[in-house]
Amino acid sequence: MARFDLTLFNQFLTQQKANPRAVINQELQAKHKNFQLSVADFSEIAEERNQLFTEHHLLDFSWQNTHTIAHFLVSEPLFYKSDYLEHLSVCQAIFYYLRAHHSGQVTDQEILEEIQERYQEYQGDLEMLQGSFEDFPDWEEK
Repeated sequence: MARFDLTLFNQFLTQQKANPRAVINQELQAKHKNFQLSVADFSEIAEERNQLFTEHHLLDFSWQNTHTIAHFLVSEPLFYKSDYLEHLSVCQAIFYYLRAHHSGQVTDQEILEEIQERYQEYQGDLEMLQGSFEDFPDWEEK
């Protein structure tokens, strides 16, 4: 066990062809946003994501969940890059909080759909969004 074979893990990583920042930037451009994510912006998102993994004792080998959040935020009326990054950061934090809280009881897709539904219900008000999940992390009970 001391010499764990990373062949499958490394193979998985090499199959991750799409650069997550490039994918998000393509979507921003397609929706005619006046901004793009820089390497520094994306590095900050990645660092926050890694911090969330540490805090919640999680692993995520793909950017799919963050990409899904970024995708639905592209359609929202966020006109400034700073607002987009803040909303992405908060929604990403909520996702990993719920992923840790539910630990396999619900799928990632169900969590993402609930975040998007509440985001739209609260019209992008981040305090209301965060509060709704902190007060009622088990949305089945609402």
